[in-house]
Amino acid sequence: MATHDIRTQERDSVARFLGWFSIGLGAAEVAAPRLLCRTVGSSGEGRAPLVMRAMGVRELAHGAGILLRPRPTGWVWSRVGGDALDLAALGLVAARNPGRRLRTAFALANVLSIAVADVVEARKLSQREGEPQSGKRIRKAVTIAKPRLDVEQAWTAASDLREKVDGQGAQVSFLEAPGNRGTELAVEFVHDPPGGDFGVAFEKATGRDLATQLADDLRRFKARVETGEVVRSDSTPDGHLLADHLRQRAAQPLEEVPA
Repeated sequence: MATHDIRTQERDSVARFLGWFSIGLGAAEVAAPRLLCRTVGSSGEGRAPLVMRAMGVRELAHGAGILLRPRPTGWVWSRVGGDALDLAALGLVAARNPGRRLRTAFALANVLSIAVADVVEARKLSQREGEPQSGKRIRKAVTIAKPRLDVEQAWTAASDLREKVDGQGAQVSFLEAPGNRGTELAVEFVHDPPGGDFGVAFEKATGRDLATQLADDLRRFKARVETGEVVRSDSTPDGHLLADHLRQRAAQPLEEVPA
């Protein structure tokens, strides 16, 4: 089976990484400030944990701003300012704790590497023009080994699937597949859940991601059109579902049953 998945969005992977990095770092700084202080070479006494926790709140704000905005230019620049404050604070830590300067030097190297990424991304976002697009354009396509007329008739008969697609304002197209391999059925829509990347993460965690559902729907539709049935087994009574992969866990040994 040939499937195609194209996803495009204005917020690029670097901005998304910086946003989640801020969330992770900020959560650690708020939850374990003394440990983070000792990690960067501070004694962790006095007002140091309070300062570290304040830095964590700042990082959480940066991360939320980046992940919620379609073009987070200002929030990425604010990370650049935060990097400057962090470097100054680490310089003060090195001056006051000469016996732990190796740890501080390691922390400085890490902050500098992230600062470079922040500056590059901030400049890149600043150069973009026009109204930012918050949604992600997603295209799901499947090649079905049947003539176009047969595929169109089957699509018309698939009322439940059509209602799901129409409810998202998606565009459906039927094209002749290259090499006389049948018909390419493509569905294209804009995915823009509330909450930005937080909404996307929630949908994936709860199995409500429309793109994943649509991939399963198109796979089952292809099977019905080509063979008249969906391949099932005792382990997958509803057919193979990508959404089920999100709930899988690592294999574990069976519990021993007492004799």
